[in-house]
Amino acid sequence: MNINCHTHIFSLDCAPREFRDRFYLDIKNPLHRFVHKLLRKILPDDSKLEDWLKFIDLSIYEIAQKLVIEMDEAGIDICTPLMMDMTYCKKFGGGTKPFEDQVAETVDAAQAINKKYNRIRMLPFIAADPNRENISEIVRDALGKEVFRGVKIYPVMGFTPDDKRLYPIYEYCIENDKPITTHCQNGGIPGFEEYYHLADPKYWGKVLEEFPTLTLNLAHNDRTGSSWQPKIAELIKNYPNVYTDISYDTEMWYMPRRYFKAIKRMLNTPKIKDRVLYGTDWYMGRCFWTEKSYLKWFQEYSKKLFWCRVKFSDIEIKRMIEINPLRFLGLKEAETILTVP
Repeated sequence: MNINCHTHIFSLDCAPREFRDRFYLDIKNPLHRFVHKLLRKILPDDSKLEDWLKFIDLSIYEIAQKLVIEMDEAGIDICTPLMMDMTYCKKFGGGTKPFEDQVAETVDAAQAINKKYNRIRMLPFIAADPNRENISEIVRDALGKEVFRGVKIYPVMGFTPDDKRLYPIYEYCIENDKPITTHCQNGGIPGFEEYYHLADPKYWGKVLEEFPTLTLNLAHNDRTGSSWQPKIAELIKNYPNVYTDISYDTEMWYMPRRYFKAIKRMLNTPKIKDRVLYGTDWYMGRCFWTEKSYLKWFQEYSKKLFWCRVKFSDIEIKRMIEINPLRFLGLKEAETILTVP
C-alpha cells in the first residue's frame, strides 16, 4: 500500500493574477500564448517542460486525472493532494478563483477519482490561512464531511504558524485525529523569497509547546540554504506525532550524495526512522520528474550513480512509503481498500 504524502492538484487560476502574469501562466493572455507557442517550437518533443506547460489550462479534475495515471505508473496507491489558499498572500494579491469554488472542485475531483477506481486514491487536505474570515469553521466543516483527511498550512503566504487564529484548528485536529502538513522549506513558490523565513520550524516549536500531541508533517525536510533540518529532527525527537516528508528539495539535484545519505541516516535513527514520509510535491516539479522517475531515485538511481552510491534497503523504502504514511494519516490498511459508495 504505497502512499505519496505530498502532491497538488490545484489549477493555476487558484494562483493570484499578478503571479500568473509575472510568470507567463495566463492562457487567456495573447502574449503568454505566443511565448508558450515559441517554447514548444524550441523544446524537444520529449521535454518535461513541454509536459508541464500542458497543465496551465487544466481544471482541478483534469489535473487529478493526470496525477492518478502517473500514480499507477509508479505503483502509488494513495496520495494526499494539498490545497493552497493564495487569496491573501502578501507578495501578490487578488485575482484568484473563489476559495469556496476551489474547495468544491477539489472535493468533486477526489470523489470522482475514488469512485472511478472503487477505492480510495485521493485524500485531500484543506488549506488554512488565518487571514480568511471564519477559517476555523470552514476547516471544521470540510473535515467533518470526511472527504478531506487533514489540513495544509502554507506560511509563505505571509503569516507564521503560531498565529493564534489557527489555534482552534489545532485543537480540533487533536480532538478528531486529523493530521496537518505544513510547508517547512527555505524556498517554495518563485517570487516569494522575502517570505520563505516564515516557514521556519522554530515557529512550530511554539505551537507544539501548546499542542504537544498535534500530528504534524514538516514538509520538505529542508537543509538547502538553511539550518532547518536539525531543527526538524529535534522536534521529531521531542514530540510524539511530528513527521517530515522528503518532497522536493533542490539539494537532491546538485548534492545528491549528501541529500540521500541524510535521508538514509534518518531512516536508521531511533524515533526519526518512524517519522519519515514519502512525497514528491507533484506537479510543482513536473518539468524535472514524473511520479515514477522520482520514486526510481530512491529505488535505483541513488545507488547506481557513481557520485552518489547510496542504497536504500527494502525495509527503509517500505517504512518511508507505506508504514509511516499509514500511521501519519491514521489509516489501517484495510480501510484503504474499502469500496467507495
